[in-house]
Amino acid sequence: MKTLTIATLVGLAGLSTITAAAEKIITPWSYQPLKRPVVPAATAAVSVGDDLDRFVLAGLQQQSLGFNPRASRQTLLRRATLDLHGLLPTEREMDDFSRDPSNDEEAFATVVDRLLRSPRFGERWARHWLDVVRYADSVGRLWNAPFTHAFQYRDYVIDSLNADKPYDRFIMEQLAGDLLPAQDDAARRQAFLGTGMLALGCMDLTSGMQEAFIMDRIDDQIDVTSRAFLGLTVACARCHDHKTDPIKQSDYYAMAGVFYSSDTWSGTAHKADLGPNLYVDPDRLMLVPSSSRSTTAAGAPKVINAMDDNAANQMTMVPSGKRPVNHVYDPALAMGITDGKPVNCPIRVAGDAYDEGPAPRRGEMEIPLLPPLPKAGPRESGRLQLAQWIATPTHPLTARVMVNRLWAHLFGQGIVKTVDDFGITGEKPSNPQLLDHLAVRFVEGKWSIKTMLRHMMLSTTYTQSGGVQPAATDADPGNELRWRMQPRRIEMEVLRDTLLQLSGKLTEGRPSGIQVAGNGGKGNTARTQSLLPINAPCRTIYLPVLRDLLPPMFETWDFPNPSQIKGARDLTTVPSQALFLMNNDFIVDCAEEIAWNLLEEKELSQDDARVAALWRRIYSREPAADETTAALQMLRDLEPSSELKDPDLYRWRALVQALLASAEFRYVL
Repeated sequence: MKTLTIATLVGLAGLSTITAAAEKIITPWSYQPLKRPVVPAATAAVSVGDDLDRFVLAGLQQQSLGFNPRASRQTLLRRATLDLHGLLPTEREMDDFSRDPSNDEEAFATVVDRLLRSPRFGERWARHWLDVVRYADSVGRLWNAPFTHAFQYRDYVIDSLNADKPYDRFIMEQLAGDLLPAQDDAARRQAFLGTGMLALGCMDLTSGMQEAFIMDRIDDQIDVTSRAFLGLTVACARCHDHKTDPIKQSDYYAMAGVFYSSDTWSGTAHKADLGPNLYVDPDRLMLVPSSSRSTTAAGAPKVINAMDDNAANQMTMVPSGKRPVNHVYDPALAMGITDGKPVNCPIRVAGDAYDEGPAPRRGEMEIPLLPPLPKAGPRESGRLQLAQWIATPTHPLTARVMVNRLWAHLFGQGIVKTVDDFGITGEKPSNPQLLDHLAVRFVEGKWSIKTMLRHMMLSTTYTQSGGVQPAATDADPGNELRWRMQPRRIEMEVLRDTLLQLSGKLTEGRPSGIQVAGNGGKGNTARTQSLLPINAPCRTIYLPVLRDLLPPMFETWDFPNPSQIKGARDLTTVPSQALFLMNNDFIVDCAEEIAWNLLEEKELSQDDARVAALWRRIYSREPAADETTAALQMLRDLEPSSELKDPDLYRWRALVQALLASAEFRYVL
């Protein structure tokens, strides 16, 4: 006779309570079908730039409020360049925009179009998506082995955004890129690389329980899939029915069966016995099309013995006392996921990996009001069907979640504040009709992210100034009605990149090859190290992100935990940020380089001209008369030590550093 474990008893006891509670659960607003709302009637007294403004204006007028005046050209140029590129506008771009004879609306549209066409766009906006999908270049936890091929997924995201890949295709490739038809090897390779998203999770490679390890990995894949694309916390139903949303434990394991029937290739081995220095098992990477390798029939990726031990060691270890080799890698290998043996995943009672219950058919989730998933064939994992279900135009969540993410990045806060949670525990939209209007336009616009961003940025809501109106502040202190453009602090990446840009050190393009390596240890002595220092001249998105080993600058400026899904970053104001701006070697070096370059410019021989140049470059505007006076007075008042070789450089570096420490530099206005 089978005995009941404690876990079983706990699970059964909780099941009756949860099941009874589930009958009373109200279906979330976000499950309602997506319908086109009626655009509010135009108001003759107010001119707006886009239909979305009418939805915003309707809410404002209910409180007897209106939009702020339009922002100046210089403010809009700086705002748009920081938002789309994460960089500051150049002096030439400032001059071109200010001299454009077109009206303000047309001139700004030209700027937005130029910014969207640039490769810098993908480098900026890919980071937003990488936050959502918990991107990292190492495994994390006790045995923090490197993900040597993770950078290919990062570059895939950058390239996809620059190409304005339709979002529905973007979804399909990340969930089932290995199963999609492709017109050539280049397209097939791109699709394969998209599945790297599912192989990037934080894993405990030292776990001695194989089945528990597998179920934890599947839980990570369920969590990132459901929250990134749908704003659903399906992973909360692992041990029991969801506490608040109408998601049953059987739905969780129906989805788990899809990933249980798939093979994940991360390049790392569980309980690896590959020697003291080898971190990456080449048998655990996918073969993808390249100029030197061909694929198998029908484009299916093939797992192979791709490299000998020597090549793999070159790629992943640091011999004692030697610099790691970082450019030896096989471009035909990639992280990702492929179909495995089709099986249904039994329910794990109370989440215990070894206490199995009935096995729901994979993919057959039954969530109220959501469309049913297409059924997988007997030889299919169901991953392709899951991707098709999420990417269907009629799914009520997919478009809503994505346009809300885009809105949040431009306006500082989503229409739904909880960008990763559209369930009962998440917040309701501040303007549900606006959200649905944007979602419908997104789908009808062929899922074009660039087109949707353009609509948002040319709107009156975006182009208004950030000035404060006392009456509006009293009526809507949180600016949820969008009566002004909310100032937003720049992220860590933008801070670092603009410092490099101003100092003249920033280079275009991406580093080649692998930029992470192990330290030669194993088990709890294993560590992954970045081969790029914090002052490397590349953009921050190309610096390796190592779990549990983030550089101090990352942590000081609120870089998210790369083991967690984070669609909206936390913003803190702490003393360490002020200390960083005053004392950190990186910012001091950049300030000195900016000052040195300024003093070397022959056409800037007068101090007032130098002050004006600094204001244009750092603040993207001309200095006011009193600002010029104060800056010149500061330069006169500074008394550097007589031991300094270059007193002028000291004075100007101090002024530059003061400007860089200001709120105006650190905020998008």
